[in-house]
Amino acid sequence: MKALLFLLVSFFLCCSPFYSQSSFKLISDNPVIADFVVTDELGNVYLMTGSSIERINALGKGVYRASELQWGEFHDVDVTDPLRPFVHFPASGKVVFFDNTLSVQGSPIDLFEAGFDNVEWMCGSRGDGYWLWDGRNSELVRVDRSFKKRFSTGNLSMLLNHEIHPIGMTERGSYLYLLCEDSTLHVFDMFGTWKKRIFVERVKNWMADADNLYLFHSDGSLEVIDTRTWLSERMNLPLVGSAYCFQAGRLYVLSDGRLRTYDFVETIRN
Repeated sequence: MKALLFLLVSFFLCCSPFYSQSSFKLISDNPVIADFVVTDELGNVYLMTGSSIERINALGKGVYRASELQWGEFHDVDVTDPLRPFVHFPASGKVVFFDNTLSVQGSPIDLFEAGFDNVEWMCGSRGDGYWLWDGRNSELVRVDRSFKKRFSTGNLSMLLNHEIHPIGMTERGSYLYLLCEDSTLHVFDMFGTWKKRIFVERVKNWMADADNLYLFHSDGSLEVIDTRTWLSERMNLPLVGSAYCFQAGRLYVLSDGRLRTYDFVETIRN
């Protein structure tokens, strides 16, 4: 009986999310004008409104701004390549590339002219290309740097027998992630092969890096999923905000017109 109890407890601990008792040390608190925040792997911080992007380097200096974004609404700035961030404007079909000072590089790419007339979402890829979500055909399309089509998945809603309506997509590590409006996160490999789905209830923000998924829940907690084992843990955030980002042990929280930055220190695991 004791052996059976031990096995059951061990199984529960290995397969269930758990909370870690951790501390966040506030290191900066600054007024900002922003609705959303992302960071790149170099530690640069991007603050966005519906019509502007501001970039601050890892030392909190070197502020650059792009405010004449006349191509329509955009979802966010893609920082897969921190030296070549870009913004996709779905309604106009434009893709605008920047350098690391947010200066526009060259002429915008016109997806309509390239033969892609219904791209609802787009993200960068480490594999020297881009992923496009074709909403009309419900498929992922892989293109190269010249926006030449390399392959597509076919109609995923039919293949998976499940309607897919993305509200976000990103590639990090070995996976491409598609977050859908029904709170389902679909996981694909680098060849567009579907791997699994994860139900992510009440997620306010989300992001990924090479090894982890970060899900910021509306109850003020952060769920971290190890994408090597798919085990997860949760921790309470120091502040409930309107937008979050976590990068290299540093937490960024937008709340009431201020950007608060915390260093993360893990103390005890339960």
